[in-house]
Amino acid sequence: METTKFKKLIKEAVKEAIQEELREILLEAVKAPKATVVNESYVPQNTYAQPQVSQPKQLTSSERKAMFGGILEEMQHGTPASTNNVPFRPQGPVDSINGKLPEGELGLDQIMGLMSK
Repeated sequence: METTKFKKLIKEAVKEAIQEELREILLEAVKAPKATVVNESYVPQNTYAQPQVSQPKQLTSSERKAMFGGILEEMQHGTPASTNNVPFRPQGPVDSINGKLPEGELGLDQIMGLMSK
């Protein structure tokens, strides 16, 4: 048999097979029950409450002066902060492996001496 005739036979056989398969597929598609298409849409609702922000009370100039005057007066009569002769006293039982500091006092001047070196 010649190759051209053989190719022609194969082409016709493949063409027939594909047509039969397509026919069966189309018949199944037509006979099958139709599915209903449901379009759902989700609209998220804002469930977060907006915080209620109240405006701070507006002070009059005399109230503001009195407030700052009281703060300044407290600052003038208070003792000034200093690092002289303030011993460090560790609180509570804590060990070095688990975090305990040794008992005793450590002055801030000693700490400052260590830091300057």
